[in-house]
Formats: sequence, C-alpha cells, structure tokens
Amino acid sequence: MSNTSDKLTLIVEFSDGLDTLIKDNLLKEVDGRPQATLTLASEHSGRPTSIRDLVEYIRDNCIKRNPELFYMENGVRPGILVLINDVDWELTDDGVDKYDQKLENNDNVIFISTLHGG
Repeated sequence: MSNTSDKLTLIVEFSDGLDTLIKDNLLKEVDGRPQATLTLASEHSGRPTSIRDLVEYIRDNCIKRNPELFYMENGVRPGILVLINDVDWELTDDGVDKYDQKLENNDNVIFISTLHGG
C-alpha cells in the first residue's frame, strides 16, 4: 500500500491564455483563476521531485493541443513566467538550476504567458 508521503499534491495555475492548452477536465476556476490540482510522485529517479518533473508531467499528461506553446527545447517556452509559491523562479539564488528546484507538498506553481498576439 502506498504511503501519502510518496506523493506530492501541487496546485498549478495557468494564466493569460495558457489554460486553453490544458485538458478541460483538469481545470477548475478558483477566485476566477484556472487551476489544476496535480498529484506527482515525491521522487523521480531517486531524487526529490523538481519543477523539471512538473513541467514534463504537464507536457506529457495535461496539454490537449499545441504543446509547443508551453514547452520547447527541454523546458518552458520563453515568454512564460513561472512563480513558485508567489516567487519568480528566476529570482531564487540558491545555486540550483531553476529546473532543479525541489517541490514540496501543497506548493503553488503559476505559469503566466507574456506572449500575446497583436
């Protein structure tokens, strides 16, 4: 039987049009913001689950169309801001690659598109 500590529950929000790429059955509106509650293993390949694992999980399991608008070249497409618990992942200065940042149970991850047509 699986232990709940073997799993991470993450609240993932998709803003400014990114929600249109996500499978409808995964999204719900909370305070007017589209979000999904995702459950991932707490470890991948013997290491703690990271933002890289979440991005790959979204690419492989949550995108319904146009994955290239979310993911390219082994990561989030340029022009998408990523906030982890309301902190821009670019601003963390802990000596770890931004994709290797460890995720904790109940973390909130927000993907915000800055790409807009005109």
